[in-house]
Amino acid sequence: MKKPFGFLLIVLVCNLALFGCSKSIDMPFAPQAIPTTPTVSGQPLTYISQFGSKGSGNGQFLSMIGVTSDSLGNIYVADRNNYRVQKFDSMGSYVTQWGTAGSGQGQFATLSGICADSSDNIYTVDEGTETVQKFTNTGGYITRWGSVGSGNGQFLAPRGLTMDPWGNVCVVDAGKQDIQKFTNTGSYVTGWSTNGSWDSVNSDPDGIACDQSGNLYTPDYNNYCVIKYSKTGTYLCKWGSYGTGKGQFGTLSCGICVDKNGIVYVADYGNQRVSDFTETGTYLCEWGNTGAHTLGPFDYLCLSPSGKAYVMDNLTVKIFGP
Repeated sequence: MKKPFGFLLIVLVCNLALFGCSKSIDMPFAPQAIPTTPTVSGQPLTYISQFGSKGSGNGQFLSMIGVTSDSLGNIYVADRNNYRVQKFDSMGSYVTQWGTAGSGQGQFATLSGICADSSDNIYTVDEGTETVQKFTNTGGYITRWGSVGSGNGQFLAPRGLTMDPWGNVCVVDAGKQDIQKFTNTGSYVTGWSTNGSWDSVNSDPDGIACDQSGNLYTPDYNNYCVIKYSKTGTYLCKWGSYGTGKGQFGTLSCGICVDKNGIVYVADYGNQRVSDFTETGTYLCEWGNTGAHTLGPFDYLCLSPSGKAYVMDNLTVKIFGP
């Protein structure tokens, strides 16, 4: 062992003499720059198929105001002007529906969002009655909560809702400019304002999504950006600006979701595309704006467990996949 070690020591000394001590020692052991490349890579999704048309029949829509997927890949569409929720299988075959016009249990006035929990219960939020309603995945009414007002547990113009990893329901309210968190039976947990020093003008939060750590993301209509909060409401970061370039937005709407790998999908109504980002806002890719089935001005999208994206566009649901 001594002989090889001595040989290596001689080689090292020779190298130091040849290249200079400061350069050959400092460079290999200098602090390395933190990589700027994202830890996840976005992949543009491509068109697969679509379903739906204008009307009031089964599988038809009059005003699509939200879409969500359950754990089995079934798709639920909030059909505002037909006052109902419709359920489809993963390829768009009609399964069932529920709801009528009104303000009572199981009725809808002005639907404004929809989401599913890990047990496949379905939640809707209604800007007309200022309430959240909870249903089974076949439309059985379970409970409801909320009322009009500016207090805790009240709403003025709710624009979307999502579930966090612990089964809490998070509702974003453009009228109150806040986010409120509830248990899945409607008990108020906490809430916070979406206005702050990070805004150039008052926020107009329009949609909401949650990642696997419980962080929340809202597209801000007035500021052309996505704002990220911790699970307790601490402002973390934002990204985006007005424009047509990569990472910029034309007009933001309610469409935003986060997949299990931490990729954030943002619906850009103005530029008629979906843009993908890391959880800290690094631009990854865009899709939906090329090919024979380009998106029109659209608002909503969701992801299924299989990785397909369902985009609500011109009274149809377009399916995209890897």
